[in-house]
Amino acid sequence: MNLAIKNLPTASKVLEINQFITGYWENDIWDADDSIFNDFRKVSSEKSHRKMNFTFFSPSLKNEVKFFIINRIQNDDLQLYSAVHNYCRCFKQLAIFLNKFYPDINSFVELDIDKVLMQFRSYLSENGFSIRIHGRKKLSNYENLLNRLFLFYQKYYDTRSEFEKDIWDVRNIPGAKFADYVSNQTLNFKHISDPFLNLAKRYLKFRISYLSFGQCALDLRVMNLFMTFIHKRYPLWSDLKALNRRDMEDYLVWHNQVLHDKIPSKRYYLITLHVFLENIEKLQFDEAPDLPVSVLLFKEDFPRKVTKTENDIKYIPEGVLQQIEERLEYLTPARFIPVVILLRATGWRISDILNLRYDSCLERSSQGWYLCGDIKKTQVLNHRVPITDEVALIVQTLLETIKVQSTQSNNPKKYLFVQLETPAVWLLPPEP
Repeated sequence: MNLAIKNLPTASKVLEINQFITGYWENDIWDADDSIFNDFRKVSSEKSHRKMNFTFFSPSLKNEVKFFIINRIQNDDLQLYSAVHNYCRCFKQLAIFLNKFYPDINSFVELDIDKVLMQFRSYLSENGFSIRIHGRKKLSNYENLLNRLFLFYQKYYDTRSEFEKDIWDVRNIPGAKFADYVSNQTLNFKHISDPFLNLAKRYLKFRISYLSFGQCALDLRVMNLFMTFIHKRYPLWSDLKALNRRDMEDYLVWHNQVLHDKIPSKRYYLITLHVFLENIEKLQFDEAPDLPVSVLLFKEDFPRKVTKTENDIKYIPEGVLQQIEERLEYLTPARFIPVVILLRATGWRISDILNLRYDSCLERSSQGWYLCGDIKKTQVLNHRVPITDEVALIVQTLLETIKVQSTQSNNPKKYLFVQLETPAVWLLPPEP
């Protein structure tokens, strides 16, 4: 199935691209050493000594390729070096291939990407180009460029609201709670059985307005597991109205087989399922079971919470912490040493330490120095904790260093601990 058919270019999006490709970007050859790229170099002295040549592409595709490159560079999704050395050197062969086999297309989203990738691989092989990377079976730079272009414009031309899509990017949902330091920020509904897809989306649309991304991701996993079982058992069902206790008993057996001996996971999954059934009953969803949840699931169905003995480790033993402190200078990578120091100095969670902002994390009063930040779990904003002069000096050195390295494009939220294009150098103050 050609997924691109769903997201063909719209007049407004094409106009948006054309209005962007003005000035220097109208040139068909870009010099990567030009000053216009200065803000996107890792270091000011970095020079690539290579040009980006778009002349090989047909007029209908040229602007799409240009916009793809500069948009991803500006949004810090692509490094200038990678654009020049991995993508642009593939332009000529990709353009020749498309001009030969697909001369009439006006956009990359018109391609049946799976078919075209296989065809492109054969073309590359026949013409003596490498289609393996270090002997591994993965996309070559040529194929990767084509695939990336397709995926970029499939998403770019998709004008539906986030809730209509089968993959939600929580960054595009107003009010959604998510952590910037988590790499995966999507909710994927593609594995939900079709008859229950709208139910799952409607439920998570309600939940994501006030719960964390992590909880919503757990909701989705649990719904996927439960709905997969129900769909296999009753392929014609499009709701849960006829759900009964026998179904739940059989599900519990299957559920135990799937999760094996993972008692904590079994418990959390069943609690989440109970909340789901209870909520759609309270919200009077049309798909909700006719029987009340209290009849479908009993408290005896939930595995007992494992009682930990005094020998179970519930925290990092003080002896281990002491060893870390005594040998802190040997911690690798060394740039994480300040994180450990602040964890010990404040008692905060690591997520709250990583959420510190360099423009507001350090305050001084007549009583001394304070570390300031938001405590996510308890929703305490601008919480202050006293720190010693030595720790304050470390924070001061950190924020001065990261402030110099940060720009609006690579650190717009002004994080104190941030992964830039290259690992940020979080310096400690020199030994006295």
